[in-house]
Amino acid sequence: MSKVALVTGNDTGIGKTHVAAFLAKRLSISEPTRYIKVIETGVEKDSDSDAYEIESKVGELIDKTIVLRSFGAALAPNTAAAKQGVELSIKQLILETQQARGSAWTIVEGAGGLAVPLESSGKDWLDFASNLSVDAMILVVENRLGAINQMRLLESYCNEFSKPCGFWLNEVRPQNQEVISSNESYAKQSKIPLWATQRHGDKPKYLEMNWLDR
Repeated sequence: MSKVALVTGNDTGIGKTHVAAFLAKRLSISEPTRYIKVIETGVEKDSDSDAYEIESKVGELIDKTIVLRSFGAALAPNTAAAKQGVELSIKQLILETQQARGSAWTIVEGAGGLAVPLESSGKDWLDFASNLSVDAMILVVENRLGAINQMRLLESYCNEFSKPCGFWLNEVRPQNQEVISSNESYAKQSKIPLWATQRHGDKPKYLEMNWLDR
């Protein structure tokens, strides 16, 4: 049975697609890896799509890129869908993701933050991950002042999630080194599962991939 990793995080614009591209490229070297963008918003032309970014960064190594729902308005998923007269169903999104998954690893990327509603009931990406029974969940957090608070909030929110779940600190914009060191030190000392630290555009300076085999 193929494995699925969900890439989500604490916000929008924190580099989830960048992280997904790194993982897809890394995994594609040894086995077929597929990328699924469940929902994307703010897409007015092909080059706006996250799938386009994945293909440009991973190239022919990627098995396939799939976008399930794409909306033009740069709004929260449920709002962007409603603006186009579409009603989202988390049950349907899970079904389509299951049908689209690849033969080995499938990197699934969410839209916005972990707790953004995906349908009128208020169900979010944590519900999606739990019902899809993903094998791992990567929580991307922008590595800046405030990241400690964001990690603690997400860790608490995911407290009952039973599968491997870890943080990926991504420095989207250059930060004070003291802030970066403080964030990383806290994560290690508090035993928050830190899987990677990375300056946006560079390779991770710290990377823990043991979750692949759990």
